[in-house]
Order: sequence, then structure tokens, then C-alpha cells
Amino acid sequence: MGVFECARMCLSKAHIFAIGDCIHGPMLAHKAEDEGIVCVEGIAGGPVHIDYNCVPSVIYTHPEVAWVGKTEEDLKAEGVEYTIGKFPFAANSRAKCNNDTDGLVKVLADKHTDRLLGSHIIGPGAGEMINEATLAMEYGASCEDIARVCHAHPTCSEAYREANIAAYFGKPINF
Repeated sequence: MGVFECARMCLSKAHIFAIGDCIHGPMLAHKAEDEGIVCVEGIAGGPVHIDYNCVPSVIYTHPEVAWVGKTEEDLKAEGVEYTIGKFPFAANSRAKCNNDTDGLVKVLADKHTDRLLGSHIIGPGAGEMINEATLAMEYGASCEDIARVCHAHPTCSEAYREANIAAYFGKPINF
């Protein structure tokens, strides 16, 4: 759907507004909460902004599955050239210590600008880790930006850094 612009979630009547499951997009509580904030800010005459490409999704299974942004299929359909960075949890120290190594982190970046376009995580803590990806995308970070941020060791989030290192530098450090 793209960036929310001045529609202010207004229905056919100027004084009636809708958010969440009543409007387009995924039925997610966190999406509805942000829309509620934006709706009230809009009613008050303030600036409004929601980038629906930066709304994360999580499936609370074991291992967890989480994603935000574009998929490879999206990028191919849009004709965007992209790079891929991957890192398996089997090579992550914390995941190995916890005996929870199923899954991987995959990031997609614009081939020419290195801007992060999508992140996909299957593995331990994916629902928590996707927030780092969402923050990076919201602020237009590149894979190099993320790769150069020091991550605590040993943590599962190091796998996210390693995938970004792979996307930018061509290969991760620890695999």
C-alpha cells in the first residue's frame, strides 16, 4: 500500500475514521495501534506517516518466522536489482549454546544503493530480531550501515549483522 499520506483514514463521511481490520492491509494489532496514533494525530491536524512496507509480521511457531519489507518475488516483479545476504543460525554462537540452530536470516538490498529492502528470519528470537530490521528500513539504512554496528556477543542478533555483512561485503565473517 505504501506510505500513508493525507487520507487520514477517512471514510466517506469526513467525521468517521477507521483503522486496523476495517481498512486495507494485514490484520495485525501493532499495525492497528500505529494507525490509531496516526488517525488521532491527523484529526488534530498534525503530520501523519505510516510506511506499510515497514510493518513487521511474525508467526509465533518454533522456530519463529518473521519478515518485513519486500520479498524476492516482489523485487523481481518490480524489476528491482537486488543483492542477498544470508546467515544460518547453525553458525551462530548463541543459537549453538542454546541448542536452537534451526533457521536463518536473509536480507535483501538494492543492488545499486545497498538500501535494505526486506528481511526474513526463521529461527530463535525472530519476532524480537525483526524489530531491528524494521527500524533500519524505516530510517533508510543500508546493509553496510547495519554491518558496521557492533552487536553484543554471543547473541542471536549477531546472525542479523552477519547476513548484512554477507549482503554488503559478499560473505559473512563467521561462516
